[in-house]
Amino acid sequence: MLGNHPMELTTVSLLLGLISGAILRWWQKAAASWWLPVFCAAAIAGAVLGTGANTPLTIATAIFVAVAGLSSRHPHRLVREFGTVIGALLVSVSGLRVDAVKMPFTTQFVALGAFSIPLTTLWLWLFTALMRPTARLKGLPWSVAVLSGLTFALIVAMTQTQPALALALSLTTVGMGVALWGLPAEAGGAASLGALLAMTSVAGALKNTAFLVFIAPALALGLPVLEVSYRLHTGGFTLPTQRRSLFDLLTAEGVDERRAFWLLTVAHGYLCLLALLLVRWIEVHFSLKLLIMAVWLFVGVVAFWIAVRFSARKAGKGVVNLLGVPVAAVTMEEALDILERFIPERRTHLVVTSDASALVRAQEDEEFRRIVQNADLVTPDGIGVVWSARLLGLPVYERVPGVELMAKLCERAAQKGWRVFLLGARPGVADKAAQNLQQRYPGLQVVGTHHGYFSPEEEPQVIAQIKAAQPDILFVAFGIPKQEKWIARHAQELQVPICIGVGGSFDVYAGVVKRAPAWVQRLCLEWLYRTVRDPKRLPRLLAIPKLLWMVARAMWGQSRKGASP
Repeated sequence: MLGNHPMELTTVSLLLGLISGAILRWWQKAAASWWLPVFCAAAIAGAVLGTGANTPLTIATAIFVAVAGLSSRHPHRLVREFGTVIGALLVSVSGLRVDAVKMPFTTQFVALGAFSIPLTTLWLWLFTALMRPTARLKGLPWSVAVLSGLTFALIVAMTQTQPALALALSLTTVGMGVALWGLPAEAGGAASLGALLAMTSVAGALKNTAFLVFIAPALALGLPVLEVSYRLHTGGFTLPTQRRSLFDLLTAEGVDERRAFWLLTVAHGYLCLLALLLVRWIEVHFSLKLLIMAVWLFVGVVAFWIAVRFSARKAGKGVVNLLGVPVAAVTMEEALDILERFIPERRTHLVVTSDASALVRAQEDEEFRRIVQNADLVTPDGIGVVWSARLLGLPVYERVPGVELMAKLCERAAQKGWRVFLLGARPGVADKAAQNLQQRYPGLQVVGTHHGYFSPEEEPQVIAQIKAAQPDILFVAFGIPKQEKWIARHAQELQVPICIGVGGSFDVYAGVVKRAPAWVQRLCLEWLYRTVRDPKRLPRLLAIPKLLWMVARAMWGQSRKGASP
C-alpha cells in the first residue's frame, strides 16, 4: 500500500486531484463546480484506498463528500444541514474521529469517550458549512482549497509520523483547487471541498494537542471562519443568512470582483501562515502562542482594512471633505476643464495644489485653513493626499501634481491663446522657465515674469506690472502657504481669472532642479527623491507622520460613529 511510502502517496493524491479537476474543467468548463461532488467523491475514494484504509472508511469519505455537496444545493436550510450531518456522522462512525486531546497547561490526554463521535460530527459539519459562502465570489473556493490544503499537508508533515490519510485528503483537495482555479463556483462544489478539508483537519489532529485539534484548523480555514463570524456579528448573532456578508462589505466599499478575490486570497494565506508558524512553535508556552496570535491577527486586520480602502473605487466626483480641506476628486483632464471655465469669468479664482504639508498646515494655521476652504479649486497634489483620502473612504484616486498641472495649463494656454504671467523663485529663474516653456509649447504667450524676492515697498509695483500685462493665468511660486496667502490678500486688485500656487515648479522648468525619473514618479516616491537630492527639505517630511496621525484619528472617529446606533 502507498501508506508506507509517503512520497509516492503525495504524488498519487496530488495527481488524482489534478487529473479529476482537469477532466472536469475540460468537460464542463464554467459549469465544472456543479459536477464537482461526484468527481471529488471518486478522486477521494481512490486516494483513501491508496493509504490502506479500510473499505467502510473509504466508502464513508466518498459518500460524505458527495452528499455534502449535493445537499448544499437544496433551497431549504434543514435539508442542507441534515444531509451534511448524516454524511459527517457516517465518517465518524467509520473510524475517522478525534478520541482524545491534550489540554493546555497539562501533559495528560483527555479521552472524549462517548462525546468523540458527536463532537467529530459537529466539527465535520461546521467546516463543511463554513466553505459554502466562499462560492459567492468567483474562484474563491479554489484558492481557499489550495491554501488550506497545503497548510494542512505541512502541519501533518510536521506533527505526524504516519501522515498517510491526512496527506491523501489534503493533497487531493489541493489538486482539485489548482485544476479548477479561476472558474465560477457554487455552494455544492464549495461544500464538497469543505468536506475534504474537514476530514483533513480531523485526520491531521488525531490524539494531539487541543491547539492542533481546534485552533490550527480554524486558522487554516480562516477566511470562511471570518465570513461566517462577520455575518453573525452584523446579524445580531442570529443564524447566518444571505445578507450582510463579508463580500457585501467589500462591494459596499467599492472593491471590484477581481480585487476582492485577491484581497481575500491573500488574507486567507496570511492566516494559513500564522497556523504554520504556531505549529512550528508547538513547544512554546500556550499563553505566549495566544499573545503571538493576537498580535498577528491585529496587524492583519489593520493591514486588510488599509488594503480594502486602497483597492476601493467608489463612484462619485465633486469635492470631498478631507480633514476639513475641500479637495476636488478630479483627474488631470477634469481639473483642466474646470480651470478653462474660469477664464471667461474675468475675476480672480484661487487654485490650491494641496500636498501633505498643505493638509497639515491647514490644521495648524487658521488663516491658511480659511483661505483653502474658500478656494475655487483644491487639487490633490501629493500621493499623501490621495492615500489619506483612500484611507478615509473618499473617492480621490488620482494625483494632480502642481508641476504637471502647470505644464498642462501652459499647453492648453498655447492652444487657446491665453496669456500667462510667472511670479516667484530666485531672480532669473522665472525668465528661464518662461523661455523653456515657450520652446516646449510654441505659441505660448508669457506676458511677464518677476522674481519672488521683492520687498513690501516694491509690492505695489509688482501688482501694477501684473495688472498692466492682463494675464489670464498667474503662476505664483512662493511655496506653501506664502503663495496662497499672497494671492488671497491681493485677489481683488489682481483680477486674474486663474491664480495658482505652484511651489518649486519654476526651478524644475528652468532646469535648476531635476525632476525625479519617470519610474520614481510611478512608484509615488518623488518626495523622497527630492529630499535625497536636497536634504534641506528634510524638515518638510515631518508633515508625513503628522498627517498619518490626523488620518488615524479621523478613521477612529469614523469607526466610532459607524458603531454608534
